[in-house]
Amino acid sequence: MSTLRTANLLGALSGEVSDRLNRLTKLHPNQTDSSSAALNVIALYEGCSNNELSRALRLSHPATVRLIDKLEIEGAVERRETQDKRAVALHLTRKGRARAKEILVSRCDALRDIVGHLSRREQEQLSLLLEKLLKPLVKTAQDGDHICRLCDTVACPPDDCPVHQAALAMVSE
Repeated sequence: MSTLRTANLLGALSGEVSDRLNRLTKLHPNQTDSSSAALNVIALYEGCSNNELSRALRLSHPATVRLIDKLEIEGAVERRETQDKRAVALHLTRKGRARAKEILVSRCDALRDIVGHLSRREQEQLSLLLEKLLKPLVKTAQDGDHICRLCDTVACPPDDCPVHQAALAMVSE
């Protein structure tokens, strides 16, 4: 089997998985996947700032502010004052927390349906291969937050996450 064919198959699979997940997480067709990711990141880092969210989503500061404006109008996010008057802390509302959980459950169900076609042994092999492919993608500590912006930390706790561990190794260097 050629490397190019393997890469092409990976591209086809990742494109289809991405399309399926995007369809599941959008409340309406014009919504971006950044909304879902923002809810998950805020749930993971309750009280994070716009700047921290911006880095995790790889959005400009103005784009992040507009995104938070929309999520606040929807009643999913609230801004709270911090001691630093130049920044705000982002928190999920009850509605936002429920939506974040719904997104994770839908995402996990869809992914489980895909990997469910593999035997237990094949799933273990795939897991090891995915870890091997993910680790070198972490070039900076912030890459971890971006790569895992839609991850379920119950299914893949930070102590066992190859991306999180690679990011931590960079911080400690």
